[in-house]
Amino acid sequence: MNSKINLLLNIKPAEAKLVKQLFVVQFFLGVATAFLFTSTLAMFLHAFEVREIPRVYILSAGLLLVANAFYARLEARLPAKRLLQTIILFSTFSILFTWAGVSFLAAEWLPLVLSAWNMVVYMLVGYAFWGMAAIIFNVRESKRLFSVVGAGDIPAKLMGYTAVSVLAPLLGVENLLWFSIAGFVLAYYFLKKLEHQAISGHGHSHSDDPHHSHHHAHGSAHGGGEKSFISRYFQNRLIFAITLFSLAAFTVYSLIDYTLLAEVKSRFTSSPDLATFIGVFFAVGRVLAMLIKLLFSSRVISRLGLTNSLLIAPVVLLAISAFMLIPGESEKTILYTFGVMVLLSEVLKSAVQEPAFFVLFQPLDPHSRLKGHLVSKGYTMPIALLVTGVFLAVYKNFSGGSIAITVVCQILAGLIILWIATVYLIKKEYVRSLVQALRKGYFTGSELFLNDEPVRNLLLEKLESGKAKEVILALGLLERSGYRNLEKRMLPLLQSPSGTIRKYVLSRAVDLKLSQAYPLLEQTLVLYPEDVHKPEFTRALYFLNPEIRTVPDTNRLALKTAALTGLSRRTEAEAQQVVLQQLHGMVQSPVTEEKLAALDVMAQAPGPAFLPLLTRLLQNAQPAVYKKALETAGKIKAVTLLQTVLDVAHARKAPYALQTALVFYGDEAFTAHHLPPAKLPPDLKLPVIKAAGKVKGEHSTHFLIQLLEQEQAEQDTIIEALWSKNAVLNTAEKDLVEAWFKTKLSQSRQKALYHQCLKREQALPLVAEALLSELKQDLKKMMESLALLHDRVQVNRIMELLAADSPEKVANAIEMLEQLVPKKYFLPLEALLDYRLDPSKQLVPLSEMRNLDVSALVQDILTQNSAGCSSWTRSVTCYGLLQMPSPELAELLAAEPLAAPDALYSETRRFVLSQLTPTAHVVN
Repeated sequence: MNSKINLLLNIKPAEAKLVKQLFVVQFFLGVATAFLFTSTLAMFLHAFEVREIPRVYILSAGLLLVANAFYARLEARLPAKRLLQTIILFSTFSILFTWAGVSFLAAEWLPLVLSAWNMVVYMLVGYAFWGMAAIIFNVRESKRLFSVVGAGDIPAKLMGYTAVSVLAPLLGVENLLWFSIAGFVLAYYFLKKLEHQAISGHGHSHSDDPHHSHHHAHGSAHGGGEKSFISRYFQNRLIFAITLFSLAAFTVYSLIDYTLLAEVKSRFTSSPDLATFIGVFFAVGRVLAMLIKLLFSSRVISRLGLTNSLLIAPVVLLAISAFMLIPGESEKTILYTFGVMVLLSEVLKSAVQEPAFFVLFQPLDPHSRLKGHLVSKGYTMPIALLVTGVFLAVYKNFSGGSIAITVVCQILAGLIILWIATVYLIKKEYVRSLVQALRKGYFTGSELFLNDEPVRNLLLEKLESGKAKEVILALGLLERSGYRNLEKRMLPLLQSPSGTIRKYVLSRAVDLKLSQAYPLLEQTLVLYPEDVHKPEFTRALYFLNPEIRTVPDTNRLALKTAALTGLSRRTEAEAQQVVLQQLHGMVQSPVTEEKLAALDVMAQAPGPAFLPLLTRLLQNAQPAVYKKALETAGKIKAVTLLQTVLDVAHARKAPYALQTALVFYGDEAFTAHHLPPAKLPPDLKLPVIKAAGKVKGEHSTHFLIQLLEQEQAEQDTIIEALWSKNAVLNTAEKDLVEAWFKTKLSQSRQKALYHQCLKREQALPLVAEALLSELKQDLKKMMESLALLHDRVQVNRIMELLAADSPEKVANAIEMLEQLVPKKYFLPLEALLDYRLDPSKQLVPLSEMRNLDVSALVQDILTQNSAGCSSWTRSVTCYGLLQMPSPELAELLAAEPLAAPDALYSETRRFVLSQLTPTAHVVN
């Protein structure tokens, strides 16, 4: 029974106990505030006229500002649980003193103060409870669970409002405060039993809070007046946007509440009658809110998106206000319509807006969440009350009477339009905060003024330090600055004791073609005869020598290769002729190392004169030689030899060498003229696809798209290749990728269902493990396809965080994904991601699972393979038949396969059939 309820309410098994405890605490807090609200409001309306309501608003604003300062001090010193306990005790004793004042003092002002104090208690309790909940849950959990936890408030207030209508005539309105006290006492009792590491040990000194410190460091690092203002008073832009939203919403609700109370006061006179009406009216609202909140709230937020859910209340209220402003409507129709609007505002605020509102803070660090709750509710509520109270007071003085409903609707229409505008601001800043939460840290240093004399002198001093890092950095900066005497200061460092410095200076001398370095190179070779970098110095010596030197015969092949490479980089015909003669001898040599050395020379100094020699080495029978020749052909981009390269790789079965060669060839090799997809041998498709994924350019992208359209077997690899090369696709190409995504999404769900079935039946554990592993790979591939279709940078970052172990990061990543992907794809993808993270979660209702059994899924995997299982999973499933021998399955397995299986599956099938039916004839 409990599991069905949890499934209905979208609660995971591990969360059930905690959600239940929070629900109970919220329930008794709701009972307490319901009795407090009803009794104080009834006493006020009985004792005062409607025109005094603005005074309550203004007084409430002042008390809330004082209470906020008090709460901020407590929040900075106490853990979240202790903070809520303190607020509950404070509220309990304040109500006790309130009852004593009402019972034993005849002060006329007490009901007015009590009405204002009711708002203070309600706000403080809300801060503390939802601040604690915000620390416990991450952003994804909050979207699912806040509406369920908050639903505890609804039956509590339903009971409270209903009980008031019965108890008020019997006990008196002031004695209802004891029920409020009892509610707070029970809430304190159940809160004391709640234990969670996040709230029990969450200190709020914040001096050592890395999130908090980073946040402030980040904020202070930016200049600009607006940012400084927001950083100082709101901490970040998201809290600022939510504050504007709250200010507009609270102002609208305050004006609606005033208009309702004015109408109620005009129709009821006695305190019990007022309490009865208020109780019944709000009880009806709570019944509706409870049904919507429990059954629809979390799903509405998930389906519409968090920020879009915030639009529901203002759009509905705007529509009703517009209806009441239509000319010709009777006063009675307007009155009833306004009553419906009041009821709907209460329902929507409780069932949809508040759960979504509290989730908005979840991308922030724990301290910022609590800060956001306080700022966006604690400071906007008194401002909204103050503005509304002052406006009503001024309107009363000028008009001499109460404000008409039609005038209220006109004002509401303007306020609601501003309210809707703040939702779009929140949407922008919410995405920004998610991105900031996902982004890796970075450091921005100050730029050096390289042309300043003090800076240049400092860099020249660093050249004498002898420290490799300092010397290399200084040389690089001096070169960037255009320092005129660079050669004079740099070349002597060729004889530095540091091998790292010598190698760096040598590379710069070669790149800059500094022939004046030649004498120093000769001296360096004499000074360091056994230097590990001797081949590099030899190459530079032959390259920078003003005269063309002959290559001496030497037993050190590395030095000979270096000398030939240096000569081959020269443009003189004489130098090229010397190199060609030497390479002829090396290619004809029976020594394999000589041939490989010749290929090294050709790769580093390509030229058309070397192509006949390279063609000869491609036909060599030695694997080391022809594989390296394949790579060399790619390095020198010999497109005239590309067909030969493909033929050799196909004949010699050298896919990896071909893949490397094509990467070296680059994008030009993948044109339809050089590499038509239709003529590609089947055994070369995989290495060619992988090579195309490592090459940048339009030709390789178009090649992969053609294969995606024509090839069924390697589509997963093609998607990965397109993602790997950061391909930019046009609309038609995106349609192909989206079609693949749809198919893969359906197949992945089927694999998850198969896994769920096997776990339920406790059958074929190896197959279940293979399916789960394949599901993880499918999710990775689908994320890669989404990167091709949507914001690549953000999707790639989401992929990194989904692979992390941190539940907080994974939750933020999924939330960011919701902002990027259309709902029709996000919802099933989210279900698969949740299932991957927690396979114990039911993917579908048990009723749907009853139509699936182990035998049926095994038959599908081995024959139709509608889930698109890999060769490994199919082989494991085939092997699993030995654990569940079935004549029907054995007969099915022995029949002709629907498609030509690969070697792994074929061998597994042969073995399994030999075990099941030793005399059976196996069709291959």
